[in-house]
Amino acid sequence: MRRISVAITFVAALVGCGQTPTAPSDVSREQLASAPKRVVADGVELTLTTFLTRDFMPISPPDGKPLGGVLRIKTETGTPVPTSIVVSASWILFNSEMWSASVEQRPRAETPPNYEVIVQGGPKWGPDVMVDVIVRLRDSAGAESLLRAPKQLIAGTR
Repeated sequence: MRRISVAITFVAALVGCGQTPTAPSDVSREQLASAPKRVVADGVELTLTTFLTRDFMPISPPDGKPLGGVLRIKTETGTPVPTSIVVSASWILFNSEMWSASVEQRPRAETPPNYEVIVQGGPKWGPDVMVDVIVRLRDSAGAESLLRAPKQLIAGTR
């Protein structure tokens, strides 16, 4: 429970930062749905995990706050994610619907050995539904690849 409240507090703090994300739209739904669950970039194998949430606490609107979350890139070996790797966009797929959003970078010094980005202001799907999450990675040579985390839970807080 503490992990959920810390993550919600962090996401809520970022919502107030005043940053307006722009939505990427240059990738088809088919490409996103077939993205790999592991990729190699800058010589390391990477995977994606997520913490997605909708806030239904008493101070929230009656239908809850929009979807937000933390997207975590990590290496298979537990070594630090190279700082040359950057997440430039994210997408979340739910049934036939899709949400695309820019990401906010978390300071790397706060998240080692992982690399985390924040998404916020999403649709009001769920809670307690499964979605697929996809990020676009860019490596030191400028090469881009998609990385997918299937069947991720949108949690709800009460």
